[in-house]
Order: sequence, then structure tokens, then C-alpha cells
Amino acid sequence: MITKVNTVSVFVSDQDRAKDFYTRVLGMELRTDAPLFPGATARWIAVAPAGAETEIILYLPDENWEHYKQVVGQSQALTLEVNDIADLHTALKTKGVHFVQEPDVQPWGTFAIIEDSEGNRLILNEQPQG
Repeated sequence: MITKVNTVSVFVSDQDRAKDFYTRVLGMELRTDAPLFPGATARWIAVAPAGAETEIILYLPDENWEHYKQVVGQSQALTLEVNDIADLHTALKTKGVHFVQEPDVQPWGTFAIIEDSEGNRLILNEQPQG
């Protein structure tokens, strides 16, 4: 039986820059930063919102994952749930985050789309109130 989503990968071209963006700019926790295997230059970098079960892996495509290099900087179809999108919008704008889509209120919630440090597009979503 499947019980949860463990990890989601976001493919990046610079792991240090991406780690800085996800931890410092978005405020996520750094869960793991270790070599992918002994002697590897690429690392297993896992970040997540505080208390979240699912981790985001900031994955640098290597020769075994060459086909993923083409998706760096493309929409990753990753949605991050937020609890105050207006406040977050202001805070992220102050930090220089590029909004591809400004917050847009819809019947199913309010969403916005940002670009991370690698040009990947991430969806921010606030559930409708009450």
C-alpha cells in the first residue's frame, strides 16, 4: 500500500544557488546535503517546509540523468501550499523573487507562479477561506 509522497525532484543547474534560494529566500529547512555517492560532485540536497513530510530534492542531472537537463528552467508542476499569499507575495517581492503570475483569486483558491533561482516555475496556492 502506498502511504505518502516521499520526495519530488526539481532539476537544477547550480545546487548551491538553488539551496540558497529554497532555504534563505523561501524559508525551507535543509534536511540533507550529502554527496550523491562516494566521490560524486553532485549532492543529494533535500529541502522542505517546516514540518512537511514530502521533501524537495534539488537534483543536478548527471550522466545517468542526462535527459533531465532539458527540463531545468521549465515548469516543474510543483505546487506549494501557503497560508497567506498576500503577505508571502510582499515578502518574496522584497527578496527579489520574480512572479510570472501575480496572485489571482479563483473559486478554488488563490494562486501565483514564481521562478526559482534556476528559472523553474513553482505554483503557490492558498486554499479558499471558509
